[in-house]
Amino acid sequence: MTDANSTMTVTEPEKVRRSPYSAIAPRLEQWRRQFYYFRKSPLAVAGLIITAFFAFLAIFSPLLTTGNPYQMAINPFATNLIPWFSSWRYPLGTTYFGVNLLPAMIKAARIDLAFSLAVVATGAFVGVMVGAFAGYYGGLFDDILMRVTDVFFSVPYIILAIAMIVVFTKSFKDVAGGIYTLLILSLIVIWWPTYARIVRGQVLSVRELKYVEAARASGAGALRVVFKHIIPNSMYPVFVQISLDVGTIVLLLANLDFINIGISNITQPEWGNLATYFNYAQVGLTLALQYPWTFIVPGMAILLYALGLNLLGDGIRDILDPRMRR
Repeated sequence: MTDANSTMTVTEPEKVRRSPYSAIAPRLEQWRRQFYYFRKSPLAVAGLIITAFFAFLAIFSPLLTTGNPYQMAINPFATNLIPWFSSWRYPLGTTYFGVNLLPAMIKAARIDLAFSLAVVATGAFVGVMVGAFAGYYGGLFDDILMRVTDVFFSVPYIILAIAMIVVFTKSFKDVAGGIYTLLILSLIVIWWPTYARIVRGQVLSVRELKYVEAARASGAGALRVVFKHIIPNSMYPVFVQISLDVGTIVLLLANLDFINIGISNITQPEWGNLATYFNYAQVGLTLALQYPWTFIVPGMAILLYALGLNLLGDGIRDILDPRMRR
């Protein structure tokens, strides 16, 4: 028998040691599940492959081509060389002024991708900030910001971009980057309102959730609530919109190039610039139709780039929106 007066030794439970993997396991499982839904869509996978291909060209273009990665090699002794059709030496043919289309297209991938990302990322950042604070504070502050947004929406964005470029062209001649800087700033001005509207709509619903009320009750300030709770839970539709807009920017830039308001530089490798190269040669559209590859090849690059990003955007929407999985 055990003596009742004897003292019993109580052993403390051992502490459960959590591995570093256990902390990120739920997030990895979530990503694995999302990637599973993404793979179920062949079009989304095709969009990812196309986008990855253009990203590869943009990153490694200095290794895949020779010379300045931001300039095309122009024949200095010719004013308008007749374009050559595809051959073993020129797989994609040549365009006017003796430009080899294959290296020019590869170099253009870096410029177009960097340009579109700069515009969309900056425009999205401005729009997210405006929409988040407008939706969180509400009242007069929200009314003022949304009326400013409506003003930008009321003017056709292509007209506003053309007006800004025409007005400020002379002012940006001596600025580093010149026309690129002006184009980026002009498109940012017309691009942020879309994101402001999207985020504001999300914030109006997120700010009423229980965890936001708990954060306020615990004494968290407005900035902490907005940046830690409101914005992270309102970003899902923004990611989808970004993937769609990155392709749209290149299409818009090609439109500006066609009317000689875009790049307008004979040595700049940019897809829209290459597609309208006959303007520099002053051959006219009728004569340009005799050499269709000079605008079909750059046009196909723009088409595939925009198509790949749109398919990728649809796939991202499917994995972020549970209703799309039903």
